[in-house]
Amino acid sequence: MELNIVPVVDIMNSVVVHAIAGRRNEYKPLSGSVIAKSSDPAEVLKGFKKLGCIYTYIADLDAIMDRGSNEFTIDLALSYGFTVLADIGRKGLERSDSANLFYVIGTEYLEYPGEVDLLFNRIVSLDIKRGKVMFRNTSVDISQVAEIICSRSPRLVVVLNLDRVGTRLGVDIDSLRIVKSICSDVAVGGGIKGVEDLMLLKELGIRYALVATAIHKGVVDKCVY
Repeated sequence: MELNIVPVVDIMNSVVVHAIAGRRNEYKPLSGSVIAKSSDPAEVLKGFKKLGCIYTYIADLDAIMDRGSNEFTIDLALSYGFTVLADIGRKGLERSDSANLFYVIGTEYLEYPGEVDLLFNRIVSLDIKRGKVMFRNTSVDISQVAEIICSRSPRLVVVLNLDRVGTRLGVDIDSLRIVKSICSDVAVGGGIKGVEDLMLLKELGIRYALVATAIHKGVVDKCVY
């Protein structure tokens, strides 16, 4: 089974930023990337394209925080031929998926348990902080959430450890194993160090890995493993 790399674009105020540990107020424009000379999203997306990537994950941080939109980045990615996974916050629930654009619904945008049924046939992100899945109103044990959400037939479940995003501290294997034992189709994001992590994910039967920092550092330099 192939492991597909899904390069991540975190965009805020029209520029690509380096996301670190979910502390959005501390994000700075991307710099020092080996695949892009600037934080211009067009440059970054072209860099991903040169690596041969066919997917990209766009997190519109302004939309997520309900203070604007960077929708042009999604349009740009589509024009370059990417299949796009787009996180635009709770507004994603109002949008329909299409052949090459899928909206990611994060648990942090939902009330638990009342809104879990909204995840039927959607891509859902399990937003994990301090070992718990975060919702708008509470935090819940990972195994409990996985059981409930995966009984709703989601299209894909992304295990996203927000504490590890941008840190290259390594994958949250414990959480991943729990979710993979319950849910069939699983992706992972947050903390990926490099190829060794990717090989481990491949062994676990993971088909998609969300990666940003390791690509910009030149540690991950292709799109299929």
